Amino acid sequence: MPKQNWFKRLADNPNQSWRRFTLGLGIFGVGAVLILLGAQYWFWLQIPGLLLLVIGLIPAAIGYFGILAHRMTAGFKRPPASFDKDD
Repeated sequence: MPKQNWFKRLADNPNQSWRRFTLGLGIFGVGAVLILLGAQYWFWLQIPGLLLLVIGLIPAAIGYFGILAHRMTAGFKRPPASFDKDD
């Protein structure tokens, strides 16, 4: 079986990309809330908040890039054979 390139692998599974994006966005959101709570109440909450921002950013970016790759490649598919006929 020939190896697919990484762009095609990302573009072929938009549901997995969506799950990655939402998971990363959720982790990112928790990190943002911790930073805001740390600024208001206890300074040391900001450090785990920053770590969660970075940890959440990675899967969110990969998921977003997979969704974008799917959207870009879905528009370049060949039309059905019925459009090739000159009736």
